[in-house]
Amino acid sequence: MATSAVARETVFALRRQIAKIEGTLSERLEAPAGSSFDADVPRQSLASSRNPTPARNLTIVRRGLAVAPPDAFLRTGAERLDAALSGGLPKAALSEFHGAATRDAGAVAGFVLSLISLILSQGPRLPVLWIGTSEVFREAGFPYAGGLHAFFGIEPEQLLFSEAPRLLDALWVAEEAARMTALAAVILEIRGNPQRLDLTATRRLHARAQSAGRPLFLLRQAGEPEPTA
Repeated sequence: MATSAVARETVFALRRQIAKIEGTLSERLEAPAGSSFDADVPRQSLASSRNPTPARNLTIVRRGLAVAPPDAFLRTGAERLDAALSGGLPKAALSEFHGAATRDAGAVAGFVLSLISLILSQGPRLPVLWIGTSEVFREAGFPYAGGLHAFFGIEPEQLLFSEAPRLLDALWVAEEAARMTALAAVILEIRGNPQRLDLTATRRLHARAQSAGRPLFLLRQAGEPEPTA
């Protein structure tokens, strides 16, 4: 047991050293005192069954983008967050957002929709494709049209949905959609940590997003951190 523990500590130390060299070391940001997501907004204002929940802190992980030009990032307007992201969210990349539990789906979706609103306000108002499995949409619901317009300035017809029967189908749709320049962004929502969404799969999604110059947002319901692209 002692040998195993020492080995794990050695591996963790090496990973941290590599992350420091690559500029990918994670940074935890604590929410300012008294701030949270607006939990008083009626759930119908955002989604049929997505309930925003307060956020106490969040962890930011940079993936070797410190040397990218300034126009490669989408500035969120939150100075500490943009600084932790080396200038903002990468516009042509795969970005992940984790919710600790399914009940956090409203908060995660609301944050991503805010980013979508920024993207649409700065460029052509192209459609956005939201991909998920039947299980995901059954558990978390769909965004409410009235809330999209009132809170995010997104017209309902700009948000397209693709409901796939299996994760394998959802990944295929995401890969094909990520290469399309006719979309402003692609959202892929999954549940947990499925084996099919491994390092190779996320690398493929990331490469497609980079090639098309468009963001691909991966929303994880009740997902644990794991090695991805």
